[in-house]
Amino acid sequence: MIEIRTFETREALMQETAPRIADAIKDGISARGEAFVVLSGGGTPEPAYELLAAMPLDWPRVTFGLVDERFVPPTDVASNEALLRRTLAPALAAGAKLLPMYSNTVLEEAAASVDADYAGKAIDFALMGMGSDGHTASWFPQSPDLDLGVENTRTVIAVTAPGAAGSAERLTLTRAALASAHAIVLLITGDEKTRLLNDQTRSRLPVDELLDLPAPVETFWAP
Repeated sequence: MIEIRTFETREALMQETAPRIADAIKDGISARGEAFVVLSGGGTPEPAYELLAAMPLDWPRVTFGLVDERFVPPTDVASNEALLRRTLAPALAAGAKLLPMYSNTVLEEAAASVDADYAGKAIDFALMGMGSDGHTASWFPQSPDLDLGVENTRTVIAVTAPGAAGSAERLTLTRAALASAHAIVLLITGDEKTRLLNDQTRSRLPVDELLDLPAPVETFWAP
C-alpha cells in the first residue's frame, strides 16, 4: 500500500502544506539565490496558496510555474493561471513572478514556447493533485497522445484529453520534468481517492507514473 500522511481536517492539511512550500522556497534561495515552484490548479489547494502568499518571503527571488494548464485564456473560469494569479496576488504584488502556459496561438506552438521557458529550471517543489480517474497533472488515461516514457526528455508537452473538464486541449509538465524536482507533494482529499490509490486490483494509472519517480513524493490526505 502507498504510504499516506493523513490529516483530520482540510484546514490542517492546508496549514501543513503552505509551510512545506515555503521551506522549499527558502532552500532554493539559500542554494541558488532563487526558487522555482510549480503548482496545480483546482479548488483543493487554494487555501494553501493563500496562506503561502501571506508569508513574508523573499518574493522577488521566487518564480511560480504551472504543473499543467487547460488551453484557455486567463479570462476563462477554467484557467489555472487565473486561479494562481488570484490566490497568490500578495506574493506577485511583492515581486514574485508567474510563468504562464497559455498563449494566443495554436496548441503545439504554445507547447514549444513554454517548453523553452521551463526547460533547465530546477524545480524546488511541485504540488500535485489527482482526479477520481487517477490522472495527475494533465496525464489522463484517455489521452491517445500521452507519452510518459523515460525517453521523452521534453519539459512541457501538448496533450488532448477527451472529456476532461474545462478543456480537452492542455499543456502539461512531463514525467521527465518532475523527475528532477527536489520535493513533490501529492495532495488529495476524500475517501474515493485513497481507495483508488490503495486498490491492489486496479490497472496502472497515470498517477503511478508520478509515484514511481526517483524524486521524493509524499502523499497528503484529508477527508
